[in-house]
Amino acid sequence: MLVAAISVLFVCGAAGMLLSAWIASPPTGRGFWRLTLLLIVTGIGFGGGLRFVGLTNALPPMGAVSIGLLAAAMLALVVFGVGIGTSPQAPRFALLGVSAGLAIASVLTDPSLLPTNASGLAAAIYVVGRLTLTTAMGSVLLAMLLAHWYLIQPTMPVEPLNRVLRLFIGTEILELILVATIVTLHWQEWSTAPGGVLRAFVLGDALFVAVRLFLGVLAPLALGWMTWKTVQLRSLQSATGILYAAIAFVLFGEVISLFLSLATGQPF
Repeated sequence: MLVAAISVLFVCGAAGMLLSAWIASPPTGRGFWRLTLLLIVTGIGFGGGLRFVGLTNALPPMGAVSIGLLAAAMLALVVFGVGIGTSPQAPRFALLGVSAGLAIASVLTDPSLLPTNASGLAAAIYVVGRLTLTTAMGSVLLAMLLAHWYLIQPTMPVEPLNRVLRLFIGTEILELILVATIVTLHWQEWSTAPGGVLRAFVLGDALFVAVRLFLGVLAPLALGWMTWKTVQLRSLQSATGILYAAIAFVLFGEVISLFLSLATGQPF
């Protein structure tokens, strides 16, 4: 199941980077876009490849619709990359937005990301959780990459980075609400199980939910706010260092959530 979670994480992270790159639309040169597109293609290729080589039998196949949407997203991305100039204009950024939309649609239609043991509110939380995984991983990765680029082009306006940070901070706030809802949904199960709530928080799933809350949501939220403040001061080198820590905490929290969700079919 861990390999399955990693494969999904790579695809979702790449799709989130696509969305974040479109939202940022920074006025950088070809170097930034070549590196960004390489990371996106690598993420989709590696994550999707794990699904096709038989290492993720714990998950159902991606399905024809999901594969078709992902292929269309990759095609739009290739067209964007081939025609990119020193500073892409609005029509070409629109093509990047189309690619991002197709990639996220692929994530939404992937059978492995649909709840198998939940209905109603729990099913909705499950799906929204996979979307926040996409935007959390993608936005923090793109923000880190873009912050590095300001060290190369220090006169570039900070608004593109601000837009990505808004997406990241907004995602973490939404995840905080989701975790609170998840605790509410599972509370009766934890409290009525043998050993009660104490055992659930010491030996059960509640322990991982608590760890995800403090290290995977609250810590990235605090680091996102710190990054925002340093960017407003144009202390971009400091912002880059903070984002390294944010990536580690986001990755830790999302792996916990994704592993438990895929293993149980319920939101975590």
